[in-house]
Amino acid sequence: MTANKKYKCVNCGEPCSALYRTYGPSVLKLTKCVGCKGIVDKYIEYDPVIVMIDLVLMSKEAQRHILYNTDFKAFWKLFIILVMLETYAVWRSDSLFSIAVNTICDIKSNYTINSTNINLPINLSVPESWRNNCGGWVQDDRGDDSDLFIWEKDFYVQFISTFSGIVIFITTVHVLMKVLQSLATHNRVSSKRLLQAFSLANMSTLFALPMLVWGNADTPRETRLVHYLLVFVYSFIVFCNVFTVLYESPMLITILVLIASYSVKHYTTFHMTPFLRGFVT
Repeated sequence: MTANKKYKCVNCGEPCSALYRTYGPSVLKLTKCVGCKGIVDKYIEYDPVIVMIDLVLMSKEAQRHILYNTDFKAFWKLFIILVMLETYAVWRSDSLFSIAVNTICDIKSNYTINSTNINLPINLSVPESWRNNCGGWVQDDRGDDSDLFIWEKDFYVQFISTFSGIVIFITTVHVLMKVLQSLATHNRVSSKRLLQAFSLANMSTLFALPMLVWGNADTPRETRLVHYLLVFVYSFIVFCNVFTVLYESPMLITILVLIASYSVKHYTTFHMTPFLRGFVT
């Protein structure tokens, strides 16, 4: 019945067959939704800048517009750019994940100016297998006389590890949503649309750029930590909204799935990086 309804109302998510109807060379009328009686997609008349602002403000209407009512072809380019950005941040030890690893493993190194270790008021007890992998996160100092080929090789290693974590994250989200299908969703989600949704949500990573670009050795570690925490919280909320729109799932279900998926992602990255570094050494 909805096979020919490839669009969706940005207000309620009701499938529809057209966004507007043409009555002449210069006359068109926006389609009204049969569900909520509102305009199916008001954004087709908006400037792209307005759409981008609404995306930053986490508007579900703008997210539905991009995912269902536009030809979002460049998602794979965005996906690669954002993976490279996340890889660079972890490689420089300048990310929330790196701060957590340095703190848990008690790594205090100066191989980058942005290496951060937080002194916790309690002693963390981690499994012995995790302790064994901590050594794989300690890198040699990168002085001016260091071999650039070693730097480049280590970046590629970190890219593979980060990419593996992201693939695991996407797969875990999709599998858990399908397992919880009776509670979360009754619609089919294609792999292409899933990657589009991930790329759209992962744009929130760009807010880490100011610290990556302008952060220096004089930046207090507390400031760095607060910045990355705020970026992570914002990113988590964006992912909640986007996957709720994509799977038409209750917010609580999406939050639980994301918590599990993030845990599996970081677990994979934490163990994959020392393994790859030991393998290529």
